[in-house]
This record gives sequence, C-alpha cells and structure tokens, in this order.
Amino acid sequence: MANEREAAWEAAGAACAGLITDGMRVGLGTGRAATAGIRALGARVRDEGLTVVGVPTSDASGLIAAEAGIALGDPGPELDMAFDGADAIDRLGLCIKGAGGAMVRERVLANSARRLIVLVDGRKIVPTLDDWGVLPLAVVPFAAEAVMRELADLGPTRRPTDSDDGMALIDLAVPAGSDWVQVADRARGLAGVLDHGLFRVVLSDVIIGHADGTVTTAA
Repeated sequence: MANEREAAWEAAGAACAGLITDGMRVGLGTGRAATAGIRALGARVRDEGLTVVGVPTSDASGLIAAEAGIALGDPGPELDMAFDGADAIDRLGLCIKGAGGAMVRERVLANSARRLIVLVDGRKIVPTLDDWGVLPLAVVPFAAEAVMRELADLGPTRRPTDSDDGMALIDLAVPAGSDWVQVADRARGLAGVLDHGLFRVVLSDVIIGHADGTVTTAA
C-alpha cells in the first residue's frame, strides 16, 4: 500500500513539473507529495536544462530542492506558480494544510502565486473535512497557553516542536458537523494566532495521482 501511495505522489509530481516552463519562479511546498513534485522538477532541470527559481516553504523542502539542483530564491517578487500537498480536500474546495507545520509560509507563497497546484493521492479527497478532524494553528509561543485556554472546547494539543519560524503549533480537534470556516475565523481572531491551516483551493488545480501512473483532477 505504501508503494502505491508513493507511485501516486510521483505521478502527481511529474504532472505538476510538466506544467512549469523556463524562467518561472515557483513556490515549493512541504510534505511527501510536494517532495515528489520537487524531485520531478529537479529531474527536468537536470535532464532538460530547465531554468527555474524555487522558493521553499520549509527548511526541509529547501534542502530537497538544493539536492535536486533547483536554484533557490527568496520570497518577495510574484511567483508564476506554487505547488503543495494537502492533508484533506472536500468537494467544495476547502482544504486543510499544516500537518508538516509549514502552513504560514505555504499561505504566503500561495497568495503571491498566479496559480496554486495541489498534489494529492485519492485518499486526500474526502466528503467532508470531518473525515480529517484536525485544524492546525501557528501561534506566537508567548500566547500559546492563552490560546489553548480560549479554545479548550476544541481539545487543543501543542506539538513538541515548533515551526521553522519558531511558532508554536497547536492542533484543534474540530467536532463533526462544525462549520470549519467559522472555527478557523474564531481561532484567527485570538491575539497571538498567526495563521491556521484552512485554505480554499481551485478543484481543477488539484492533481490526483494514481498508483498506475495516471492523474486526474478533483474538478
């Protein structure tokens, strides 16, 4: 089963890398599917002489990109494209990111990109985000205890390690049937909460990889 999922990520990553053209500035996501995309892009750089600049969303992705031969740049100028994975995506395009703790940088790059491609396997497409059940938060460490107290009804759990930017990572257990947008807005409104992991994506830009090497979209 693990090999099937890896094959699916590789298929999605290769399809995404095929969309990138010479001279692009590209946001590089974090996680296993994004890693497949980074490696596929690196193969094009190596084999075809493709010239791109990658802007990574995490230290780990930066290392993988550098090893793959992708030139790295800083955020700032508009990105032509960004690609990333996801923890769960529902049929309305609501998406959870942040299992890897990189959702703040992921949102920064997604917002600065002309197009965001999301790479997943079929398991990540769910009828409702209740099937995932977790909303991650990035919180200023000084405020972590206060935020957890304010959100005690959502069973907050602080992860043992902080984000690459030194933010405390807190996971909320969102009850089934909740309005996820409302929960995210409530959390974001608290002092010290920098961001949350709820995104909205374009389903036609969600590439689903399959174990046989084919891809489809979520649209």
